[in-house]
Amino acid sequence: MMIAEMQETAELSVGESFLKSLSLLEQAHRRLHDVVKDDLERGGERSLTGVQALLLYEIGEDEAPASVLRARGAFAGTSLSYNVKKLQEGGYLTQTRSEDDKRTVTLRLTERGLKVRNRVARLFEKQATALEPTASVRPDDLSQLNKTITRLERFWSDQIRFRL
Repeated sequence: MMIAEMQETAELSVGESFLKSLSLLEQAHRRLHDVVKDDLERGGERSLTGVQALLLYEIGEDEAPASVLRARGAFAGTSLSYNVKKLQEGGYLTQTRSEDDKRTVTLRLTERGLKVRNRVARLFEKQATALEPTASVRPDDLSQLNKTITRLERFWSDQIRFRL
């Protein structure tokens, strides 16, 4: 952390730091969508949103139940069913309903969807190698960030579960 950032953080109350963190998380999340969309457009793929490309990435190379994606919460604020429908219509994935329980839907990427998923994976690999030399983000910085975000997620889950 730079000296100015440390001084600013030290001067903020817990409440102010918390609100700033919420804002920064939201901004970073939106920027991730922008970066993915920009990379797709540079590669000639103009029909997908960043959210849709990240959904393809999350589904992965095997099949994935839609309920697992929803439970992960990675697509909060977006309509998972709308995006799945659009991706299926665009030929990026297929969905099948369970014979036993028609409510259970399994998603699988098509060849076209796998190409997008692989492009996003390459983008993430490229960015991971560029973090330290260009943004001064070290592995221990990411480790601390991951611990903090995990604690926040657990805190919020407990707020709901225990009605705190």
